[in-house]
Amino acid sequence: MMETQINVAMVQNSASTGVSPVDRKSNFGGRGWTIIFIEAALLWISSGSVVHGMNIILPALSGAFGLDHTVLLALATPATWASIVAGYVGAYVCERRGAKFLILTSLCVGGVSFGLLGTWTTTTGFFVLFSIICFFDTCFAYIGGPALLATWFPRKKGLALGWATMGQTFSTATYVPYLAFMFATFGVARGFWGITALMAVMFVVVLFFVRDKPEDFGCAPDNVQMSARELEESRREQETYTAEFTTWQLLKMKDVWFMGLAFGGVYVVVVGLLSQFVPRMMATGIDQETAIIYMSIAAMVGVPGAYLWGWLSQRIGVKWCSIAYLSWYAIALVLNIVAMNEVTLWISLLMIGEALGGATNLSMSIVAEKFPRQAFVKAWGVVQPIQSIIRSCAFAILAFGLTYLGGFSGAYAVLLVIAIVSIVLIWLVDLEPVT
Repeated sequence: MMETQINVAMVQNSASTGVSPVDRKSNFGGRGWTIIFIEAALLWISSGSVVHGMNIILPALSGAFGLDHTVLLALATPATWASIVAGYVGAYVCERRGAKFLILTSLCVGGVSFGLLGTWTTTTGFFVLFSIICFFDTCFAYIGGPALLATWFPRKKGLALGWATMGQTFSTATYVPYLAFMFATFGVARGFWGITALMAVMFVVVLFFVRDKPEDFGCAPDNVQMSARELEESRREQETYTAEFTTWQLLKMKDVWFMGLAFGGVYVVVVGLLSQFVPRMMATGIDQETAIIYMSIAAMVGVPGAYLWGWLSQRIGVKWCSIAYLSWYAIALVLNIVAMNEVTLWISLLMIGEALGGATNLSMSIVAEKFPRQAFVKAWGVVQPIQSIIRSCAFAILAFGLTYLGGFSGAYAVLLVIAIVSIVLIWLVDLEPVT
C-alpha cells in the first residue's frame, strides 16, 4: 500500500486552506488516543471537583463539621475567581516549561489540596483550599490539556476535543455518586482522598505516557504519514518557533476580545440553564428527586453530544458551528420562557443535555483555528481569563432576572439576549490564521 507523504508546511498551514474529508476521521493513532483519553479524564476530575461536586461537598462539610452551608456557598464564588488568574499564569508556565510539566505540578498540588478538604475543618480552610483547587484544576484540565490537544492535532482539534469533552459531560452523571460512595465507605474526613487517589493515578499516567509534542514520540501531528526527515523538520520548527506577539499585543487584537466575550456569554447561558433547570422543573410541579433524575438523563445524552459538536465543527468550520451552537441554546431558552408542558420540557431537556460538551470544545477550537499550534497556549492564556470573567457574572445576571424581571421567564429572556449578542460577536471574528 502506497503511503502518502505529507509536507510539514501542509500540516502547519492546513487551517487556512479549508477542511478536508480526512479531518473528519478519528484516526488519531494509539499515542493520539492516549492523549485524548488523558484529557477526558482530567476534565472529568476538574469539572467534578469545581462544579458538580459542590452538590455533595458542601452538605458533607456542613453536616460533618458543623459549618454553615450558606457561608460555604458564599465563599465558593470568590474562590472560583482563582480560575481566572490560573488562565494567564498556567499559560505562562506551559509556554516556558511545557504542558506536561504544568499538568504534573497541578495534579500534585491540586490533589493534595482536595484531600485536605476533610481535614482543615474551618470556613477559612475551605476557602483557601478550594481556591487552590480551582487554580490548579484549571491549569491541568483547561490549560495544559488543551495545549496538548492543539499541539498533537492542529487540523483535528475540534474532533479531538469532541471526544475529550465527553469526560466533562460524563462527570455530570458519575462524579457525585463516586464521591458519595467514598464518603459512605471512608467517612467525610477520609473520603476526599478518593479523588486524590484518582489524581495520583493520572499523575503516573501523564508521567509515562505524555510528551509535549507528537514528534517526541516519533509521531506526526494529526497522525498523518511523514518521513523521518519531515518529522525532524517539524520538531525543529516547534522548538525554534518564537511568537511574534506579546500578551499586550494580543490584548489589542479585536478578535481576541470577540472570542473571549462571545464564549464568556456562551458560558453564562450554559451555567444559567444548568443551574436553574431543576428549580424550573420543580416550578412546573415536578418533585425534586424526579427533576434530578431528568438532569442525569440530560447529562448522559450530552456524552455523545460532545462528539457530535466536535464532528460538526470539523465539517462546517468552528465559526459556523459556534453560531449553530448558540442558536441551538437560543431555541432551548425560548422553550423555557414560554409556559412549559411535558412536550416542551423533554425537548428542552434533550437539547440542553446534547449541547453540554460543546462550549468547552468550541471555545478552545476557535482559538486554535486562529493561532498556530506553537502559539495556542499563549493566545489561550489571554482569551480564557476574559471568558472566565464574563462567566463569573452568570449568577448575578440570573439573580437580577429572577428578582426584577418576573422570575424564570425574565431571567431566561436576559440569557436569550446574551446568546444573540454572542452570535453577533462570533460572526465578527476573523479566523484568518495568525502567522
